[in-house]
Amino acid sequence: MEQLSNLPTNMPEDLRIQAQIELRMLRVLNFQRQLRSEILACTRKDTTLETAVNVKAYKRTKRQGLREARATEKLEKQQKLEAERKRRQKHQEFLSSVLQHGKDFKEFHRNNVAKLARLNKAVLNYHANAEREQKKEQERIEKERMRRLMAEDEEGYRKLIDQKKDKRLAFLLSQTDEYISNLTEMVKQHKIEQKRKQVEEQKRKKKKKKLQDGEGGEEGNANEDTRVGVIETATGRTLTGEEAPLMSQLSTFLESHPGWEPIESESEEDEDEEEEENEGEEKSENKEKCTGDSEEEKVKKTIHKAKVEDDEYKTEEQTYYSIAHTVHEVVTEQASIMVNGKLKEYQIKGLEWLVSLFNNNLNGILADEMGLGKTIQTIALVTYLMEKKKVNGPFLIIVPLSTLSNWVLEFEKWAPSVVVVSYKGSPAGRRAIQSQMRATKFNVLLTTYEYVIKDKGVLAKLQWKYMIIDEGHRMKNHHCKLTQVLNTHYLAPHRLLLTGTPLQNKLPELWALLNFLLPSIFKSCSTFEQWFNAPFATTGEKVELNEEETILIIRRLHKVLRPFLLRRLKKEVESQLPDKVEYIIKCDMSGLQKVLYKHMQSKGVLLTDGSEKGKQGKGGAKALMNTIVQLRKLCNHPFMFQAIEEKYCEHVGTQGSGVITGPDLYRASGKFELLDRILPKLKATNHRVLLFCQMTQLMTIMEDYLSWRGFMYLRLDGTTKAEDRGDLLKKFNDPGSEYFLFLLSTRAGGLGLNLQAADTVIIFDSDWNPHQDLQAQDRAHRIGQKNEVRVLRLMTVNSVEERILAAARYKLNMDEKVIQAGMFDQKSTGSERQQFLQSILHQDDAEDEEENEVPDDETVNQMIARTEGEFEIFQKLDLERRREEAKLGPNRKSRLLEEAELPDWLVKDDDEVERWTYEEDEDRFLGRGSRQRKEVDYTDSLTEKEWLKAIDDDGAEYEEEEEDDKKKKKTRKRKKKGEEDDEPMPKKRRGTGSSIDPKMKRAMKKLLMVVVNYTDSTDGRLLSEPFMKLPSRRELPDYYEIIKKPLTINKLLQKIEEGKYADFDDLEKDFMQLCKNAQIYNEEASLIHEDSIVLQSVFTNARQRIEEEGNNSDLDDKDGEDGSDADSSVRMKIKLKGRKGEGRGGRRKRVTKKYISDDDDDADDN
Repeated sequence: MEQLSNLPTNMPEDLRIQAQIELRMLRVLNFQRQLRSEILACTRKDTTLETAVNVKAYKRTKRQGLREARATEKLEKQQKLEAERKRRQKHQEFLSSVLQHGKDFKEFHRNNVAKLARLNKAVLNYHANAEREQKKEQERIEKERMRRLMAEDEEGYRKLIDQKKDKRLAFLLSQTDEYISNLTEMVKQHKIEQKRKQVEEQKRKKKKKKLQDGEGGEEGNANEDTRVGVIETATGRTLTGEEAPLMSQLSTFLESHPGWEPIESESEEDEDEEEEENEGEEKSENKEKCTGDSEEEKVKKTIHKAKVEDDEYKTEEQTYYSIAHTVHEVVTEQASIMVNGKLKEYQIKGLEWLVSLFNNNLNGILADEMGLGKTIQTIALVTYLMEKKKVNGPFLIIVPLSTLSNWVLEFEKWAPSVVVVSYKGSPAGRRAIQSQMRATKFNVLLTTYEYVIKDKGVLAKLQWKYMIIDEGHRMKNHHCKLTQVLNTHYLAPHRLLLTGTPLQNKLPELWALLNFLLPSIFKSCSTFEQWFNAPFATTGEKVELNEEETILIIRRLHKVLRPFLLRRLKKEVESQLPDKVEYIIKCDMSGLQKVLYKHMQSKGVLLTDGSEKGKQGKGGAKALMNTIVQLRKLCNHPFMFQAIEEKYCEHVGTQGSGVITGPDLYRASGKFELLDRILPKLKATNHRVLLFCQMTQLMTIMEDYLSWRGFMYLRLDGTTKAEDRGDLLKKFNDPGSEYFLFLLSTRAGGLGLNLQAADTVIIFDSDWNPHQDLQAQDRAHRIGQKNEVRVLRLMTVNSVEERILAAARYKLNMDEKVIQAGMFDQKSTGSERQQFLQSILHQDDAEDEEENEVPDDETVNQMIARTEGEFEIFQKLDLERRREEAKLGPNRKSRLLEEAELPDWLVKDDDEVERWTYEEDEDRFLGRGSRQRKEVDYTDSLTEKEWLKAIDDDGAEYEEEEEDDKKKKKTRKRKKKGEEDDEPMPKKRRGTGSSIDPKMKRAMKKLLMVVVNYTDSTDGRLLSEPFMKLPSRRELPDYYEIIKKPLTINKLLQKIEEGKYADFDDLEKDFMQLCKNAQIYNEEASLIHEDSIVLQSVFTNARQRIEEEGNNSDLDDKDGEDGSDADSSVRMKIKLKGRKGEGRGGRRKRVTKKYISDDDDDADDN
């Protein structure tokens, strides 16, 4: 600045001006700095570009377009909606909390009220119990006072009470005690004898073994000279060492010294010694006490002992039972080789008793009441002896023929490792079993009474370790052939009888059983009967016993038998028992069933009278699809084929509706005949019944039978509305209900119902899936049931029903409710299923005695009787029935139809039936005209979904393969499947539309329009609306995974327009598939499921009406079993609604039910 201030004067003007400017700039520099700092200090930092936090904020804003404005508006709207939603949600939560608080408040006070009510009830119960206990105590005190009064003032009370009666009781009890003491001695002698035999047998085996091993005779003699310790049972004195007898002299010593026994072990020796010493002391004490007693005091003591003592016969003395069961082995669990279940506590006790019999060389009777598992306890004994005692048999088990198969199944279930031989069959078959027995080792031989007698020459040669006889009461006659053969030919050291019938009332019969088991103890029947049946015969007094004396005798008799007989009643072990017992009752076929079944099984045809071909009365055959279902229907009732019933009506001369009534209704079916014997007994004993059927058409026939017999019943199946179900349940469960029987379909009545009022469940025909039957049983077997539930499963003997059910139950996967029997699973191919079907239908039906497995009246009575009293009632009812039948004299007919009563066209030889079958095949494959009805049983496809997936999904393939094979044999010019055939076909499945009659098109459209316009009479809604179009994949994605062939009514109409249906059969196939899809996808109780069933009936009836209007000549060719009346759709609605009050004539009117069953086997025989 100094230089600029002192510029020379001679500087040019322009330079001077620049210098002046620069000088002034320098002079204001500090001022500028100060001014800038002051301005910056007063300015916001974010308003300047340099100091702003967001520099981008000073950039030029982008121009907002319409799209951004809409997005902004949308965002704002969303924010408002979200805020509103949160506000509403908060408000809703507030309301919910208020309502919940109200509920909690109400529940709190309800609980308080309930608690107060319980408290009041508890107080009332307390006072009631206190009053009851007080009353009992008063009664007990009165009895005690009276007893003491009698004892103190004996003379006064003897004037009031018959003195002779007291003497009779004293004499009676003294006799009984005397017999008990005699029995005790005989038991001891028996055990000594058995022990001696065992010792001799062991000695013989040891000697034989040593000789076989090549040891010298000196060693054997030395073994014989071994000294055996003995004990005197009376005093406990023992002889050991040099004083003891030699082994070779043991038998002689025991005979010459009665009361001595060989010593088994040190522990047993000590126990016996103490017991016998105590016995001796007690006897001496008793003798001392008794010497000073008067005769009257003896009488008092004897009576007192009888009334007070229970298990002991002499005070503080070793009991009679413990003398017999000296060796006591505690059994706490079953053998490890007994699998697939655990024994109940009372069964373990039974096993312990049976083992004690074995250990003590005694035989006995296991007489548990029916249903307590005598078979299982016997198997437990066999397995226990094999595992613990190393007694591997052979065991001989003799059972009735009707229970033989059940024994085999029980052994397979409980003891699969035990080798069991089932000895039965034809003579050739038994000879094969005999050779097998010689070649291989076995543990158990199961056979029947008849074969034991017939083949005694073979079976008696075996050294049986144990002989067990089921239903042992059949040996109650001492002179019967079975008892004689077993006693004279068969040797077994141990014997056991099983029986569930009462024994104590017929002493000679009881003695016969005891004599068979223990002949050395129960020797004389006269002595036995004298002591217990006529104790006063020798005293000169009256022989008849009063009630008190009879009770005392029976009570004492039970004590006598206690070591040899074990009997428990259901009420004694009720807490351990299941309250449901199931029996399979096999039924025979009637002559009509056998004839029809034979030809249906072998050729797949139903015999007719030939009227469908104009050969009235000459006979014919009609082929039906799905042979398995047709066979099941034949097993149930042959009148499920309506043509058979109509022609039989003509044969017997019944005019009118073509419907059978009266006895022939049950005579035609083995199952109905069995029911005709069972139901009156159940009604007479006030039992109530649930009867489950698979087929609603069968239920209709059952209704006719029940109406004829006069049984009050209710019916529930798939068509019963939900509101009606509740009314039916109330009617049946009402304590005063007049309804004896509830008729239900297995699927509709198997779930969601409480029917504890019934205690008997009859499963008329088993479901493919056993779980369904279990569900059905649980309708009665549930909480609240007070009675034991008896389940009776009916099964036709030697039928496809028996074989398929056995296979299904054997192969059942318990974790999944799906039948996987044999090849019937979802992975098997059509050809494998075909092979399995053929193996079922054409199994070797070799005739043997198994056809006699149908149980007799007594066996059936044992199955259905809950108590012994009921069993006796049932026996009397059977006797009365047989007497009533005998009164008919020459007009008496058998319980089942016989072949002699059948029409001539049914009783034809095989050659004639073969000719009819050939004619039917020709008609079927070469055609009979412009149109052919196809027989398909759609009702079956509606039932078991598991069976559907296994069979019916590929059913068409199976039928087509079979048809192709037959056509190849006929024409020998068949090309590969899928190629066109030059030979004219009776019907083409895929038409081009050119050959379709316009009238047929119009008829098809008219048929579908009837279905489309059908409305429900209750609410007026169109049932077809859900079936018009398919749901979208977005709505129901799983629908297209489950349903492989989706169809709609609109699609069917389109296919009619395109001419893809040749006739009504093609259209019906697709429509039934449409309904089946709805039933597979939707639950059974849903509205759409029920609508689909109704629409099926609508379609069937409408088709029949349209065909009749067209006067079609082929109408009767394949409609023999359809048989439904030509009704309008309006009238058909009435049929669907009408359930009750229709008698026999209503069976025709209810034919529309063939598609109503949830189990679908029911309906017609197409």
